[in-house]
Parts: sequence; structure tokens; C-alpha cells
Amino acid sequence: MNNFKLKTITLSVLILFMTLSFQAAAVFVNPKGQGEVILVPYYTVNNNLNTSVNITNTKPTPKAIKITLREGLNGLPVLSYNVYLGGYDTWTFVMGAIPSSIPGYEGEPSGGLLSGDQSCAPLFNKAKTEFNFEGLVDGPQTTQRTREGFIEIIEMGELQGDAAESAQAVNGMPGNCQFFETAWQEGGLWHEASGGNSQQDLAPASGGLMAEVDIIQVGEGANYSIPVVALADFFADDAIIHAAPTDTSLSLDAAAPKATVLSDTKAYQLSFERGIDAVSAVLMADEVTSTYSFEWTVNTISETVYTQPTRRFYLGENNQTIDPPYAEFTYCDSKVDYRMSRVKVLGFDRDGGASFYIGSPGYTPPRCYGVMGYYGSVWVQSHLRGSYSGMSIVSGSQNSGGLQINDNGELRSGYIRTRFDGVRPISATDTETGQTVHVMGLPVIGVTLMRFTNTNAQPGILAQYGFAYPLKSRSRIEVLD
Repeated sequence: MNNFKLKTITLSVLILFMTLSFQAAAVFVNPKGQGEVILVPYYTVNNNLNTSVNITNTKPTPKAIKITLREGLNGLPVLSYNVYLGGYDTWTFVMGAIPSSIPGYEGEPSGGLLSGDQSCAPLFNKAKTEFNFEGLVDGPQTTQRTREGFIEIIEMGELQGDAAESAQAVNGMPGNCQFFETAWQEGGLWHEASGGNSQQDLAPASGGLMAEVDIIQVGEGANYSIPVVALADFFADDAIIHAAPTDTSLSLDAAAPKATVLSDTKAYQLSFERGIDAVSAVLMADEVTSTYSFEWTVNTISETVYTQPTRRFYLGENNQTIDPPYAEFTYCDSKVDYRMSRVKVLGFDRDGGASFYIGSPGYTPPRCYGVMGYYGSVWVQSHLRGSYSGMSIVSGSQNSGGLQINDNGELRSGYIRTRFDGVRPISATDTETGQTVHVMGLPVIGVTLMRFTNTNAQPGILAQYGFAYPLKSRSRIEVLD
């Protein structure tokens, strides 16, 4: 590369990050992995898997944090609680399958959470909390819906005064977790129904949250480190939104209605009518790319998880209404609770010289055969050479499908490119030029899971390895005249 081209690229990158630094209250995806909001694209307790989560406050000031687990079909909450983290503190929990105690479903495998962490989580049973599907207003009400989904982690504000002192660790223990229990009870500092003020002893969120997530298959000796998405400059200036521990209403629509959106060529400063459109815009992908592998020497299996964290905000109850960016048309009206987004898929081998189309998909539960698409907020696609077994091959997802790749014996690994059919743009205003722009695609994040099995790591010894790769994407913005 010549020096002029190198200097030009370096200058462009520098200008881009200077632009991000000086934009107040304009949400953007922080490539450095820290922010006020962390999105975990996938959790699962299917197939004897556990999901482990570590959330860290990298700032010296204690924080109030809302954690909401959302099921994979329509992104509805199955568990929501608060954690009050001291400066530089970490909250750790693990999820697994537990027998349900819900009447009528006793003994069925359900999602559950436990934590041995000492950080303050008021009105929450750390020993074991079962995920609850009884509040799901659309789709089937079954324990299956609790067993996979995605996670929202939202900083609600920085703690001050007595709240900060109570959260901060002294000799490894929080100062006074009872403070937070009392604050949310009747007559407490934050119990607004009895005269409290939920913003008392809080300052606006300052960011600095990060998370590490692993899906672990103990019996198979495999671990998948899940990439997360960090959103920074999420709230409007001086905003404090402090929800009660069991309140599930705080979500991604709390964002300021401005965003820094990166296309392939430049960064756009955009203004929207709603905060949720700003969040969708920074997650928008006009094209996504995932990898696959059939390497027979290590018996590779792979699948890709596609997550649409903001999908539910554009589809009415029971998905009866559809707003942009989702397509106006739909398929399989008898399955409206799945509301498919149609896709076009093309695969390439690792040498780049040959391309091939993907064969007929299979779905669980049965859906529109011969029509490719994403169903639900979390959709898992297995990469197959044979027939589809009814659940995904790595995670055991039952909201899933199988892509039968036309393998000629040589195309043992490569990548899959997916584009979206019939989607509509989200409109925004370029704050620098005043022009109307269209943000194209769908708000999709995700991860590819691969497992390799070496049957002869050493004589008589079997070794397995788990890998996780973030979904790659391209963004497209059209400027209107």
C-alpha cells in the first residue's frame, strides 16, 4: 500500500472517532465494548447447556443496573431485576435448565438463574429464580419459550449519597444491601406509590459497563464465548430512568432519538422521531455474513444465531400490525406469532472461486417450506449436509431451521451471505445537512457457534473445542434529494 493511501485511511478513521467523541446523546455501537447498554445476542439452557454472564462496572462510581432476560420468539420478558454495583465491581450469574414449579407445568424443564455473588440485588432470590412465561401475551405459553433468548443490560444511573455508600464494597462485601431492599418497599426512598422518589440519590448514567458471556456444555467439554454489543451515549443528556426491580418496562425505547450510524463509507449524525428507531438504526444491517464448516477431519458442526433485539417494537400484539423496517407482506398467516422476515441466501466456499445456492430449509415447528426467512426475535440456523432433525445441532434450539448446503465434497467451509427481501427503510434527518435519509435493512446482531471434535488428540483421548464468531454485517444509507 502506498503512503498516500495509508495516510488517507488513517485520517479517515481518526475523523470518524473524533466525530463519535464529540456527539452528545447520540447512541452508537461502541467497538471498544463498553457503554450504558450491553446487548447479549443469545442465552440458552437447551441441550444441557449453561449460560454464564459477568457484568462489570469499570468506573469508580457505583451504578444502578437493570437486567432483563427476553425470550426468543417475540422478545417478551421472562425475568427482570436490578443490581447495584459498587465501583469496579462485577456481578456474576449462571443460567441452566431447572424443573418448573408453575402449576400445570410442574417438572418440565424451564429456564432458571442462580448467583453466589455478594453484590446487592434487592427483592431477588439469588439461590434460584425460575423464568416466568405466564405474562407472555402472544404465541404459545410453554416453558420452552424461557429456555433461550437474549439479554438487555441497562445502566439506570450513578449512585450518590447513602445509596453509593451502601453499594460500595468494604473488605469484599457491599456496605449495606438492606438499604436497597427497604428503598423499594412501601414508605421507602424509591417507592413512589407511597411518596418516594426513584431518582433520589442518583445521577445520570455515565457508561463504562462491559460484559463477558459464555455458553458452556460441561458434558461435552465445550465453551462458546459469546460476543456482545455495547451501546454508548444511549440516554438524552441528564436523563435518569430508575425502574423498580420487577418493572419490565425499561427497555431499548428509552434511548435518545439521535444516533451515529456507520455506513461503509462514512458516519452519519441522524435524528429520529423515536428513540427506538435510533437504536434500530445503529444495529441495522443491509447484508449479514456468517461462516460455516463441515471439516470432516475434526467432525465440525456449526450454526448461526440471528437476533433482532428491537423487533417487537414494530409488530403489534400477536404481530397483527407491521411498521418499517419490516416488510408489509407476510407468509404463513396461520403462524402469525412467528411473523417471518423473508431472506435471500447465497453461500461461498473458502477459496472464493465457487458459489452455490443453499438447498431447501427445514423448520421447527413446521412453517413455510420452501420459503427462507427469520422467524421470531431469535432465530437459529443449522448448517447441514443431510436432513434436518427438528432442533439446531449445537444449541438444541427449537425456534430454528436447517440450511442444507449443496456440498460437492470439496466445499467443507466458507461463508453464507444473507440479504433481506421486501424490507422498508427507517427515515431519519441528517443533522449536519438537513437532508432526509433512509437507513436500510433490519436490526440484526448474532453469533456463529462451531464445535470441533478431535477423536485422537492423543492416543485414546477425545478433545472437543467450542468457537464463537460474531455475525458480520454491512450497512447502507440512502440520501434522498
